[in-house]
Amino acid sequence: MARCNLDRRALLGGIGSVLAAASLGRRASADQPQPAFVDLEGHLASLQFQMEDVETGKIVTETAFRGHPVILYFGFTRCPDTCPLTMQNAARLVRMMGAAGQDLRILFVTVDLEYDTAAHLKAFMAQFGKPPVFTGLRGTPAELKAAAQRFGVFYKAPTGPDSPDPESGIGHSDATYLFGPDGRARALLTALPTANPNLPEIAALIRKTMSGAA
Repeated sequence: MARCNLDRRALLGGIGSVLAAASLGRRASADQPQPAFVDLEGHLASLQFQMEDVETGKIVTETAFRGHPVILYFGFTRCPDTCPLTMQNAARLVRMMGAAGQDLRILFVTVDLEYDTAAHLKAFMAQFGKPPVFTGLRGTPAELKAAAQRFGVFYKAPTGPDSPDPESGIGHSDATYLFGPDGRARALLTALPTANPNLPEIAALIRKTMSGAA
C-alpha cells in the first residue's frame, strides 16, 4: 500500500506541534472521536505558490484563488487510498454546502511529476468535480519543493528506470489545509482524509471563514 499517511518528517518546522497533535489523534483507537480540524491561526504560512493549472495549461499563483476559501492537498493520481478518499470527501463537502460549495476551491498538488502529466492529473480531478471548484496543480521540481517546504509537507517520489513502483516508492504526508479567502491559514482538516470526515463540522468552519467570523 502506498504510504499516503502523515510521516514524522512532515512534523519538522514551525507547525510541528500542531501537526504532531493531529498525527497522535489519527493513531487513537477507532472508538475515540476524531476532531474535524485543528486551528492553524498563526502557525502556518499564508497561501503562496506558483504552478501550472492543468485545466488551462497556464501558470498560476495563489492570487488566482484570492477571495475563495481554499482546501490544499498534496498527493498523486496513482495513490490507491488516501488521495482519492480525500478528494471524494471534498466532493461530498461541496455538494453538502450547496450554492456556497461552488465558492470553494479544492487544490490538488501532485508530488509524482514523473507520471502525473497534465493530462493524467486533469483526468483524475474530473472524477471528483469540475473547475474552477476542483483544480489540479503541477509544478516544476523546484516549485513543488518550495511549496512543500512552505507548508511542512513531506513527500518522496523516486524517479528513473530503477526506482520502485508507486505502491512502495512514493510517499507523502496527508496534511489537508484550509485557507481563508484572504489567503491566511485557518485549519488543518484532520478528518477530511479519513473514512469519517465529519463534513458538517468542516462545512460550518468554512462558512465562518466565508463570513469573516473565523
